[in-house]
Amino acid sequence: MNRTRRSITTALAVVLAACGGGGDKPSGPPKVASVAVTAPATQLEVGATLAFSYSARDAQGNPLSGRTVTWSSSAPTVATVAADGVVSGVTAGQATITAAVEGVTGSAPITVIPIPVFAVVISPRTVTVRSGETSQLTAQVQDAIGRPITGRAVVWSSLAPATVSVSTTGLVTGVGAGTTWVLAVAEGKRDSISVRVRSLTAPTFGTASPSQWTPGIAATVTGANFSAVPTENEVLVNGIRATVTASTATSVSFTVPSANALPCSPTGPVPVAVIVNGDTASGAAGLAVATPRTLGVGQHMLLTSSGDLACNEFAVTGGRYLVTAFNASTNPNVKTSFQLLGAASGASAAQAAGPAQPSSATPTAGPLVSALVTRNAAAFALGHLAALESNAALISRGAGLRGALLQRRERARRNARDVSATARQAFGASARASAAVVPVPPPNVGDRLWKRMPKTFNNYNSFDSVRVRVVYVGPKLIIMEDSTNENFGTMDAEFQAVGTDFDTNMYDVLSSFGDPLALDSLTDNNGRVIAIFSKRVNEYQLNNGGSLLGYVTSCDFFEQEDPDPDNVCLPSNEGEYFYAIAPNENGVRGKYDLATWKRYTRGTMIHEMKHVVMYVQRIFLDASQGEETWLEEATAQMATELWARKIYGAFGSKADLRWTDGPRCDYAVASATCSDPVEAILHPFQFLYQHYVANETKSILDNADLIIYGGSWSFARWVTDQFDNGSESTFTRALVHQRTDRGVTNVLNRTGRPWSELFGLFSMASTADNYPGGTISDPRLRLPSWNTRDVFSGMNANLVFRNQDGSTTPAFPRAWPLSVRSATFGTFSSGLRTVSFLPGGGWAAWEISGTQTAPQVLAIRSTSGGLPPNGIGMVVLRVQ
Repeated sequence: MNRTRRSITTALAVVLAACGGGGDKPSGPPKVASVAVTAPATQLEVGATLAFSYSARDAQGNPLSGRTVTWSSSAPTVATVAADGVVSGVTAGQATITAAVEGVTGSAPITVIPIPVFAVVISPRTVTVRSGETSQLTAQVQDAIGRPITGRAVVWSSLAPATVSVSTTGLVTGVGAGTTWVLAVAEGKRDSISVRVRSLTAPTFGTASPSQWTPGIAATVTGANFSAVPTENEVLVNGIRATVTASTATSVSFTVPSANALPCSPTGPVPVAVIVNGDTASGAAGLAVATPRTLGVGQHMLLTSSGDLACNEFAVTGGRYLVTAFNASTNPNVKTSFQLLGAASGASAAQAAGPAQPSSATPTAGPLVSALVTRNAAAFALGHLAALESNAALISRGAGLRGALLQRRERARRNARDVSATARQAFGASARASAAVVPVPPPNVGDRLWKRMPKTFNNYNSFDSVRVRVVYVGPKLIIMEDSTNENFGTMDAEFQAVGTDFDTNMYDVLSSFGDPLALDSLTDNNGRVIAIFSKRVNEYQLNNGGSLLGYVTSCDFFEQEDPDPDNVCLPSNEGEYFYAIAPNENGVRGKYDLATWKRYTRGTMIHEMKHVVMYVQRIFLDASQGEETWLEEATAQMATELWARKIYGAFGSKADLRWTDGPRCDYAVASATCSDPVEAILHPFQFLYQHYVANETKSILDNADLIIYGGSWSFARWVTDQFDNGSESTFTRALVHQRTDRGVTNVLNRTGRPWSELFGLFSMASTADNYPGGTISDPRLRLPSWNTRDVFSGMNANLVFRNQDGSTTPAFPRAWPLSVRSATFGTFSSGLRTVSFLPGGGWAAWEISGTQTAPQVLAIRSTSGGLPPNGIGMVVLRVQ
């Protein structure tokens, strides 16, 4: 039934459709009944365009599309319209824009307006005329984008017609001496320029009084044709504007500019100019800006205040001067640019920057140094630096670790069931609660043990388990070797030699800084440090590209298990440990033969064990941080140095050691004079060399720069020599035994001297050390322990790289590597005087020599000639 109804309905619809829906509607497309024109604005600037649009509709108001439109303008001289309805403004006026579609039209009005004036620009910008003279000005009217607009009226005027008159066309005429403003106005926009009228008679310069000027005094210039109005006279002293206080037609009184404002110049005549309405009267006057200085041979001067640095004049003494300018900021990232100004009246020009003064030391024939010496040193230092930074962070994590160690000792004491009567008597009943447990006896040679080694230095959640064999047991050292080492079981004699050196020499050296076993009773309590030699150290590669010869880790002072997770370090061996490479000639990486291993092992051990001293002392004192990196590495290098002095022949401090006193033995074959050739001191000197060749870009305070292994070591050595009060170890121990003092603060509190003084004197001591034929009166301007010029000369003459083709290349090309700018007395060139971006903890050096015929001016100024930058100081030393 439903299906039948749907069929009938469909059929009926078809019939209706066939009949045309009733037949009343016309056939074909609908016709256009109306046209409307619209525009986005009713105004249009001359030269601008607007896009008009139209809409066509049928009689029922329905929009129609696809129809042809024709556009037209009622006034094409005012506005034109394109076929697409885009209208362009031609001239100011009104027009009607019409759109015609199939005979039906629509329109919209448009008003074209002139381009608005945005600015008026007068040229020329400065005008000077004499009374009665003229000068033509022009005024350009511009739109908003700087295009000239023509046909606009410009109105000219003068603010002081008695001084300057101006015509309607911009012609200015000088009327009376003076200065005023001329204006040009167009449609509310204006511009103005200054016009100076000079008198018919120019001023003249007569005399200056007093005869000698100094900064800040009252002075007078007499002459003729000055202005009686003070503000119309301008006085320049050596190019700097003075403050005019009074004037007449024949005199001008003023205040000489301050010393900080004036250029630093030699005492004597300087140019003086009096400018009156554009005319200049020139003359000269005696001016003394500089502070007079006189240095005898060997004497020096340390200048740090802005006033002392601004201008100094050194008497005519001749000879030779050394100058250092240093950045006393304790932040190496604070970099400062400045200039060392040098001038002398009538003196010859200074030389360009040249090479440093060579050493007069005579080199000795010596051995070759393998490429490993310096080419791998950076990788070793990078690896070591990464390990030290990680260990320092670990100490910070374990603040209060000493308390945890004390708790561990107490637990061990309570659990001990076999405490001997001798121990009880030694500790005493009143001390039992805090006394150590019975010392743990050391292992025996040949014992096999399991030990842990961290795999990385930034993640202590995993470790390598290492099966080791005990190969040496001494009074203070135990040595163990990894059972997987390539030479396992064949190196007992070599290990015995290393152990004997540690117990005989190194332990005493370490005691100069502190006791590496200060925490022993709280850790493994065996009275010894332990060294593990494993091929795993050869293979460790760090993310920073570094590799390792050996390392220590503060992780070993944490427990493997503890209720407090901050006191836990899984790789810990819970004692004082040192880990080092093993001979591994056939290894995948870190291939070292036995001879290379013997050359590097002991120097690495003493350096790393100095870090252990710092760790245990800081933990013992409950310090929240370890020593700052630059100073810790410097003092660790000092430990290597003290050990080197022992094996060279028990030299004391301040012995001014030369190349032949021992450093040459670092890379010499065994002989009567070098019975124990081993890498000992050249590691610090190698990095000191790298510091010196680029000293203006280096800082002894930069924890991230490898030169701290040389430059910072040299500073630590110098400051110890200067302030040890006769006991080297007293001073070095004081540096280490600090709970809160670190870095520069530690040094300042140990010496009691300001940083600017310490670093300034050190910069000169480094530059002047063992200067050939030089005289130095103050011992603070020497490096007493090492004759650096002689050592560097020996390195230059004797140490070379052997290339694959059999040729050799100097390992240290400069006999004296410090970069010193060479100058003669006189005026310094820009390239010689300017220092750019000197870091805090860095210095620049100059040597001044030649014939001195006039006083020499030296000044530290900003790069623009203004006041010295903050933190910059200067040391001047007359060495000859």
